[in-house]
Amino acid sequence: MVTRVLVAFTVFGLFVAISSIAGVFYLVSSEDVGEVAEGSYLSVRLAGPMPDAPQQGGLFVEPEDFPPVPTEIAEVIRAAGDDERISGLYLRFDGPSLGWANAQEIRDAVLEFRAKGKPCVTYAEGYTTRDYYLASACDRVILAPSGIMLVNGLSVSVTYYADAFEKIGLDPEFEHVGDFKSGPEPYMENAPSESAIEAYDSFLSSIYDQVVKGVAEGRGLTEAEVRQLIDHPKLTPEDAVANKLIDGVGWRDAIAENILDSQADDWLERIKAAPEPKAEGEDEEDNDDEDEDKFTSLSEYVKNVRSDNEDKEQKIAVIHAEGTIVSGDPEGGLFGGGDGLLADRPFHRWMKEARDDDEVKAVVLRVNSPGGSGLASDMMWREVELTRAAGKPVVISMANYAASGGYFIACNSDYIVAQPGTLTGSIGVFGGKFNMAGTYEKIGLNTHTWKRGENSNFLSSQAPFTDEGREIFRGYLQTFYTEFVQKVADGRGKSYDQAHAVAQGRVWTGEQALANGLVDELGGLNVAVAKAAELGGISEDYGLVRLPRQKPFLDILLEDMANADVPTIAVDVQLPIGGDTLTDMMTLDRVLSDGGAAVMLPGNLRVD
Repeated sequence: MVTRVLVAFTVFGLFVAISSIAGVFYLVSSEDVGEVAEGSYLSVRLAGPMPDAPQQGGLFVEPEDFPPVPTEIAEVIRAAGDDERISGLYLRFDGPSLGWANAQEIRDAVLEFRAKGKPCVTYAEGYTTRDYYLASACDRVILAPSGIMLVNGLSVSVTYYADAFEKIGLDPEFEHVGDFKSGPEPYMENAPSESAIEAYDSFLSSIYDQVVKGVAEGRGLTEAEVRQLIDHPKLTPEDAVANKLIDGVGWRDAIAENILDSQADDWLERIKAAPEPKAEGEDEEDNDDEDEDKFTSLSEYVKNVRSDNEDKEQKIAVIHAEGTIVSGDPEGGLFGGGDGLLADRPFHRWMKEARDDDEVKAVVLRVNSPGGSGLASDMMWREVELTRAAGKPVVISMANYAASGGYFIACNSDYIVAQPGTLTGSIGVFGGKFNMAGTYEKIGLNTHTWKRGENSNFLSSQAPFTDEGREIFRGYLQTFYTEFVQKVADGRGKSYDQAHAVAQGRVWTGEQALANGLVDELGGLNVAVAKAAELGGISEDYGLVRLPRQKPFLDILLEDMANADVPTIAVDVQLPIGGDTLTDMMTLDRVLSDGGAAVMLPGNLRVD
């Protein structure tokens, strides 16, 4: 008993100590609006995973100090373009993981920055095709002396599991509605169908053409020259310079030292020259530190932008809907597994918060989702209806993906904005189950089922579909598809046949979706926000409030403790299929857990 009391007091004391320290951090940071050096370059480093939605958590890191998401980076760059204290932009690539629409979001902002007459310098130790597409918007493109130009085109790879599943006795039993609805194909086939080949070729060509056009315009080359350089890549810095892909090579420390003279005639020579010897007694500079008199960091400038948004009385709510759509609540928090999931119940809370806030005059729904549960998508569609009925216009801003269920939740909005490289559409449905009866037999598990009702177990993972059960389920999917297409038709002002013609599960880029009447305009979050302000009758003096709100570490910890489940034991079973395959299957299993239909892209679809 004494031991338990001591442990309880120890935990309580630790909690009080952490709370006190966090409180001090909060008081200090809440008054910080960022320091901007006069005449400096805004320094933006793009590195690592860059999710579209703000992330949660972080010990001793208050929400206002969280790293900016791509749309915030674009907002910061645009603000800096109008700021007389900022004289230029320094964009540094350090292995960022960006989607194509996010890259276009930032690229558009860079072009607007340059249109204000301000220079942009970009540096990398290596450029991928996506990095370089973004970088080509700058007027000084620099590569490290031993860097590599991996500007060699785009590819989409889809893994097909039928042979592997056969080896372990797993039988995928799925039905789909829509000739192009290829979501279940990777689980059931060894190769893509003709419809899938047509769709993949189409959207990949669309994105590729966008890249070629952007690079050609940025570098003063013809599109034919760019295609030739991509087909026959120039990997070395010397070849890249000779073919006008970059302006020169240089050392990062030399660029930082000479950044304010980036437009000087001898600048390219200075950034690749050997370092000058230091005078006796002069301190050696840390090359990782940029001179605060020459640079204003992104982390400092974003505080200024966030503070400006908070100070405005009129607000536009930007609600981030990112992840695979599922029913219920995600198993998230600090220690859960909710990452990558978009659940309908939290979405309801975010939309209701925006509806009930008198300062919020309009809503921008920022969708970055490949879809998921049909039932959950319908629940979220209803939230858009309720928000519009409350007199608040809803404008959609599509990010990298807004497909299938991601399009479902967008189709009844007042206006839809997408980037040219957004993957959207995929208006179709599939569903079914993984029949594991053969797997059980192979490993010696025997199941006997007692039932009442001829089809009581037709969705069981331990028995195949009967002919009648399959027919019943397919009828359900057909009804869902019909309702989905009708919602699209109603939302987009089309007849059912017109909507069906561009549906059938086909994936479109934003550029193609505009031509097919599935979106209203091409552009980024800024375009959607401006449209929301117009529809909401808001003056130019308004700020943005992003939902879900980022919470301090302790708030999330307390929520986790209050909602803690009984601990479970995890058993790691090694199967002859890869970890990504299991992740895809588990995600699909979660999507189908409400017993309904799936409206989503193939789980492993990515354009690299």
